[in-house]
Amino acid sequence: HQKVFVWPKPTSISWPSVVYAPLTPTFSIRAVPTHPALRHAIAYYIRHIRAERHTPLVPPANYTLARVPVRLLTLSVSDAQVPLGPDVDESYTLSVPADSASADISAATPWGAIRGLETFSQLAWAGGGEAAGGQSIVPSGIEISDRPLFTHRGILLDTARNFYPVRDILHTIRAMAFNKLNVFHWHITDAQSFPIVLPTVPSLAHFGSYSPFMRYTDKDVRRIVNYAAAFGVRVIPEIDMPGE
Repeated sequence: HQKVFVWPKPTSISWPSVVYAPLTPTFSIRAVPTHPALRHAIAYYIRHIRAERHTPLVPPANYTLARVPVRLLTLSVSDAQVPLGPDVDESYTLSVPADSASADISAATPWGAIRGLETFSQLAWAGGGEAAGGQSIVPSGIEISDRPLFTHRGILLDTARNFYPVRDILHTIRAMAFNKLNVFHWHITDAQSFPIVLPTVPSLAHFGSYSPFMRYTDKDVRRIVNYAAAFGVRVIPEIDMPGE
């Protein structure tokens, strides 16, 4: 759809009229039922959307502003107990009904709902000006259905040859979420270095890391894995012993 800029391109988009609805200053997101990953995702995306300053490179030349602002986005999940796995259903539908104060994302699993949240965040942009009360706007009357073409969509990061601090790995995972990637293949060790501290064999990192400041503790690993899961990203660690 040429008037809507969402990445990756959704399976289908219907937006009959170029109408935008402003988000209220108290815009909120709720999930039914709730889920730990959804709680994290909601907290992240509500901050992200409220702070939105993005304007499309080619904004619509003419559009109508809806009379009713959107104050609530509801996430409806069919099965909140589905674990994050290689064949998990990530499909979702997103609806912003015309002249409605609420928008909806429906998904079979929490992981599909998280993908829908990313799409909603990409729809929002700071284009309403004074007419929208300085708030971000989203397409009104839009319907999106989406599902991934491939179940495995990932990247590989080699921290054996090039050490990356934890904060950079978290930034990478966040960028993966922006692109709806779902597998982080973490090539942790190889012949070049052994940066992970194994509590049972600490000497491997002691002698094998590039420096004492270039190591990952078990706490670091848990933080990375939990952070990734909150964005629907599975971490697949690779530890070569002692190398390939």
